[in-house]
Amino acid sequence: MSSIAAADFADRIRPRLLAPDAAHAAPRFRIGFGADEKFLDVAEVGHRFRPAAVLVPVIDRPEGATVLLTERCAHLPDHAGQISFPGGRLEEGDSGPVACALRETEEEVGLPSGHGVRIVGALEMRGTISNYRVTPVVGVLAPFAALAQEGEVARIFEAPLDFVLDPANHEGLRVSPADGRARRMYAIRYEEHFIFGFTARILVQLSELWWGDAYNPDTSVLGS
Repeated sequence: MSSIAAADFADRIRPRLLAPDAAHAAPRFRIGFGADEKFLDVAEVGHRFRPAAVLVPVIDRPEGATVLLTERCAHLPDHAGQISFPGGRLEEGDSGPVACALRETEEEVGLPSGHGVRIVGALEMRGTISNYRVTPVVGVLAPFAALAQEGEVARIFEAPLDFVLDPANHEGLRVSPADGRARRMYAIRYEEHFIFGFTARILVQLSELWWGDAYNPDTSVLGS
């Protein structure tokens, strides 16, 4: 698979994404993976899932686009040591999911407040096992000097966009590496990094949109 230019990715994926505010205001959200995936109604169970947003930061590099990811510190109460997108819970001052995602990205990885981010769109809200309902916001931005937030982010790295979108790199798991419990989920291995759960599912969903009907990974473990 050849390198993917950030502009080509944005142009191809934009019509298949939602407006971020519309995604955040949707009456339902997804939860689970594979055969366990289902929709939940915000009106019924939304009070148990705190609203949040993440930025899927696609870095526009001349040699090919990358995705910026973080490794969370091992002592954190939620998703300790796992690979994540920058993001977090919506706060009272946030005007919506885009504002939340950009604020959290500035806090977690030092994205300068004046650094232009071209918002491409958003994926559907998705619930997490830590009881958040997250709006994933996709944005394209120029490279910047990332700086990990002390005490929360242990490491920042970039993975090539063509690698994470390649179905050949998508695996299915039946046991969560986080707690050993039986859960269906996706995983992507990049160098020494093991991306799984929510973060891998978002990347797989973008791959599904990128490839369309041609998306055909060997993830039969996620079936019924």
